[in-house]
Amino acid sequence: MTSALARPRPVGSVVKPLRLPVWPVVNGLALTALDLLGQQGLATDLEVKLGGRVAPMSLDAADADPTVTMTMHGGLLHRDSIGVKQKYGDGQVQWLTAGKGMLHEEMWWSDQSGRAELFQLWLNLPARSKMLPPKIQLFSPPLAEVTTAAAAFTAPAAAAPKTVSVDAVAGGARPVRVHVMGGEHEGVSAGVELAGGPVTLLRVELPVGSVWECDLPAGHNCVIYTRLGAVKAGAVSEMTDVTAHHLAYLPARLASGSDGLRLENAAGIEADVLVLAGQPLREPMAGGGTWVMNSQAELAQADRDYAAGQFGIPWRHTDSDEEWQAHVQKTSPPSLMRRE
Repeated sequence: MTSALARPRPVGSVVKPLRLPVWPVVNGLALTALDLLGQQGLATDLEVKLGGRVAPMSLDAADADPTVTMTMHGGLLHRDSIGVKQKYGDGQVQWLTAGKGMLHEEMWWSDQSGRAELFQLWLNLPARSKMLPPKIQLFSPPLAEVTTAAAAFTAPAAAAPKTVSVDAVAGGARPVRVHVMGGEHEGVSAGVELAGGPVTLLRVELPVGSVWECDLPAGHNCVIYTRLGAVKAGAVSEMTDVTAHHLAYLPARLASGSDGLRLENAAGIEADVLVLAGQPLREPMAGGGTWVMNSQAELAQADRDYAAGQFGIPWRHTDSDEEWQAHVQKTSPPSLMRRE
């Protein structure tokens, strides 16, 4: 039995991330112009239909920290310097931990309707975990379905592979769908091995009029991003609106006396929200290019390792799979190559 939260954590701040008019350029420029003219609502509606916030990335070098790529429509074709090729999408999630360093290439593909949509998060690892061997985990997120946080949860006797359904559907109400992309929710686990400690990453689909609650450790920071629709977050007496394409921060410093996260969809359309929570590292951080380390000296070392070919040697993105494989086998250090 899961009980309702006594005091959900309040929202600290809400921001709208900068729209980068990179691809397609015309969409991004038009949407930015509408924002500047005070037509934010129209810009949001058009962005949902047309896109304008996603930028492609070809060959990239990464050192230490994980990227989490969550596909919605279409997906990515991945090739890297440790000999791994993956084509994934339409809801699948890839956790890529660069560890001591690797090269990887990501080129998108569209679904049958011509749509391509994904989110990619960069996570910071604690210093003790930054130099682990590179690791890639690809999976379809297990699913939890709930009506309210106060409902009883009963797991079915047998679940389909890679899908766990936790049903609490009463009176014909549509359930809240929770895709567990990292950590766990109501006993449903993503099954991902995390090098740096526990992280919660959920995609929550809330039907109109629904309320969703989840426990949240007091020491964890929390961020929510509204992909579609709009939600209200926080306690009933101090709800904060988080509309489409906005980020809300619920830092651990506001957790005193609170016990979790509460979202309510009081809008007229279904809402789709990403929820990310984790414990602050409280370590120094230094970033440069695609490196995220703990000091300038470590960034300089990463530059030297890359120049020396320790992450592998770049290939042409136009190379065939056979040419890429031959190149990687010839140029990547033996200690970097994946072993079966």
